[in-house]
Amino acid sequence: MTRHTVIAQRGARRVGVLADLSPVEQLAVSCLRIWSLDPASQTRLLAILAHGLGAVRARAALEVMNEMMHIASRYGRRPFIRHAPDCDCLGADEAVFAGLIEAALDDDPDEAGLFAALVVRPDVARPFAGLAMELAVALSSLLRDAPQMMRRQTHPEPQTAMH
Repeated sequence: MTRHTVIAQRGARRVGVLADLSPVEQLAVSCLRIWSLDPASQTRLLAILAHGLGAVRARAALEVMNEMMHIASRYGRRPFIRHAPDCDCLGADEAVFAGLIEAALDDDPDEAGLFAALVVRPDVARPFAGLAMELAVALSSLLRDAPQMMRRQTHPEPQTAMH
């Protein structure tokens, strides 16, 4: 096993289950998983967000997500690992992302900066945490304005999934 494989496995390591997270953290992980699949899935994510936020706010939220993932891929400490969209478990990297969103939503820039520094280089951690704040506000608004719709989207029927 190569060092790169071992490091990637750390990010995929199961550290919990989605049900243990707050609703906004669950939604953040679900959006991250959907966004990561392919461009068609990003279009699907935009439609999901638009259903609860409206087209303009949904596009803005997706642009923030795009920017976050661009920064993570360019300045990330290592590749960011995600589980399949229908997986009930929570990976280590996903737990960090969820914590970042929760800290940002709690308006705790120091805590958000610490979480961000686990994902990206320290020199881009604060801007990354700022983007997380924008995404957290959008996701929180979505849960407040359309909780039933998001519950269906974030908790699909259990399926057999490859990790």
